[in-house]
Amino acid sequence: MTKLIEFVDFVNGQAEFHERQAIRFFEDTRRLELHKSTAKKFRDLAEAIEINEKTLSKLGPLPSPERAALSLSWNEIEGLPDELVAELSISDSDKSDYNLIALIDEAGGIASLDRLLVELYKQTGEIVKRSNLNARLYRMIQKEMVFSVPGKKGVYSTRPIKEDDGDSMN
Repeated sequence: MTKLIEFVDFVNGQAEFHERQAIRFFEDTRRLELHKSTAKKFRDLAEAIEINEKTLSKLGPLPSPERAALSLSWNEIEGLPDELVAELSISDSDKSDYNLIALIDEAGGIASLDRLLVELYKQTGEIVKRSNLNARLYRMIQKEMVFSVPGKKGVYSTRPIKEDDGDSMN
């Protein structure tokens, strides 16, 4: 599959072409403005592609398809009839895992253990023991459901984050 970043040279080439055309048609105001506008759109597109590539590279790779296919996510079972959900191998523990993932997502995809403890209390009114929640998150990490943020103790993400990106998250 071709990566989007591979098209940056082509997009920049198109911008250069329209910039040259704008110079060529400097006496025809309408054509001049059309070429200048098109060149700017190509420049903006190239910049957006490069920013997108940098952002994706910071997130790191997605979980392996083989591992992802073994378990269901909350998005896959949400909205299914109760009769079908009852037939699935989904335990109360799985439901708790799905709830934690949702809380991390609601916090922008990254949350601290403290934030999760507070949010769980707000949801249920129950005080969850820090050690119990930490153990649950550890098991979720082993299943690649959540990920530790490198360099940040007690901080979790729903997407893998590369080591050098953890330092910029203050």
